[in-house]
Amino acid sequence: MVRLLARRRRDGPRHADVTALDDALAGYRVDRPLRAPLFAALAAQVEELDAQEFMGDLGRRARIYADLARSLRPDVLVVDSGSGWDAEAAGMDVDWSRGYPPSIGWSSASPRPSAGDPGPMVDLLRRVRAVVPESTLLATTICGPATYTVGQASLADAARITIAYARAVAEAGAYVVFVRESEAELPDGYDRAVTPLWGTLKFVRAVGVLRAPWAAELLRGPFLPCVTSHVEVPHALAVAPGEAAPADTRAALITHTEDLAGRVPVRQLQGAVARL
Repeated sequence: MVRLLARRRRDGPRHADVTALDDALAGYRVDRPLRAPLFAALAAQVEELDAQEFMGDLGRRARIYADLARSLRPDVLVVDSGSGWDAEAAGMDVDWSRGYPPSIGWSSASPRPSAGDPGPMVDLLRRVRAVVPESTLLATTICGPATYTVGQASLADAARITIAYARAVAEAGAYVVFVRESEAELPDGYDRAVTPLWGTLKFVRAVGVLRAPWAAELLRGPFLPCVTSHVEVPHALAVAPGEAAPADTRAALITHTEDLAGRVPVRQLQGAVARL
């Protein structure tokens, strides 16, 4: 399947501008948005595995992601789109019974969540960085602080968990760090709690992208809110799987609203990435 995609790939070199998102955060308009398609889970179908089994095989993931990066040439290769690897390491319950992405919860019999071992994701990023084209930027997804407040952690303590993971993946090579929240409403004090997170990512020369229903409600800062329609601040734009971004978008980065797994057949992956 990877060889088939390679034969269909677009011709001509494409090089992601590593400064594009930094320019956007500084208030400058980018020449073109970076494309960050979400196929980290769909890649399991290349090996005819279910997503959970595939996510547990770091060597296989690195190989397939590298092959797809060379074939599809995304500006940003997202090696995890929401598997909950960090929440599981922190002691949260990760339930795969309904497929991908798994749901994240907490049992009252469990201790409060705390930052766990980021080693597997660090290992994956380093493996992928060693074999993908130098021009390909890397990204991964981590859970935001509100995820851990379900486990009775205070928002401040929860933010420290997220910061620990964010620093680890950025130092391992992730230039873009998607911070995912599923809470329907903006938690009180959230803006203040995540300010150190954005500062940490900036310090390690990475860019945070907040994926939350209320991302655009936060005060402007050194991060990109991920939205589904135009806003008047530097932002990332998420479009539905298989859809195209508006030609006149002013987004600095374009991604999907969810992983293409279960939404786009693997044989249509090339077209879905190209339309993005």
